[in-house]
Amino acid sequence: MMLPHNGVTGRRYRGGNALLLMHAMTEHGYEDHRWMTFKQALAQDASVRKGEKGTQVEYWQFEKRVPKLDDYGNPDIGPDGKPLYEVVKTGAPRVFYATVFNAAQIDGLKPVEKNDLARKWDPVADAERIIEESGAAILHDQADRACYRPSSDSIHMPARAQFADAGAYYGTMIHELGHWTGHESRLARDLSGGFGSESYAREELRAELASFFMAAEFGIPHDPGQHSAYIGSWLDALKKDKHEIFRAAAEADKIVAFLSAFSHDMKLNPSAVPEEEDEVFGIPQP
Repeated sequence: MMLPHNGVTGRRYRGGNALLLMHAMTEHGYEDHRWMTFKQALAQDASVRKGEKGTQVEYWQFEKRVPKLDDYGNPDIGPDGKPLYEVVKTGAPRVFYATVFNAAQIDGLKPVEKNDLARKWDPVADAERIIEESGAAILHDQADRACYRPSSDSIHMPARAQFADAGAYYGTMIHELGHWTGHESRLARDLSGGFGSESYAREELRAELASFFMAAEFGIPHDPGQHSAYIGSWLDALKKDKHEIFRAAAEADKIVAFLSAFSHDMKLNPSAVPEEEDEVFGIPQP
């Protein structure tokens, strides 16, 4: 299952926006993963059907590109004759909203072109490659639980034979590798929380979302049943901070990018911000 992406630029939606659009696809039974704004549809000689309701996405802007100026305050020009730009912080983050529509809500769109070079990898083989190439210390020394221990920077798993099938094993392993990426030498997340604490619940949410994104984007097995015990603590964390799901999804995207780099067949960098976000959201830059 592919993640939702913009039908014009081809770029996939990231973080919380991906979750919102996937929820809308499930709720309405959309099978097409393409989304676009009303104006983007018109630019494709297509039109949103009358009465269709869109889904709102948001983009938080923490920095922006501005023209680079020379010592005299004039636009700086590069060797190719084009203006140079630099990235500056915006101060307080700014949020932009846009309403997008699924391709199933739009008339006149061309059908999705099937690419003969589409993904042909074996999900389980790629999961195994990620595990091996990561170099993570993995011990199969547990009776009935899996965990990552920050103190020793090691993953502890039950024996493979104790899992119902390969999907259950690799789904659990990818979840634990998600925690492994949080070590201070990698993505440096807060892993200090004990079981039942709010920080523990937040970290579990990030690892589980990363597992879910890996399943949706690459077909890497995902077994939510293995982690159902955490759902209650997730809900508590989300009730206290409604923006937590967006932060968690954004960090989950970084986990996916980190892990997917260990498989040569997977090309994904969802944490990279496009140079022009308006290409994705159909909104003007300030």
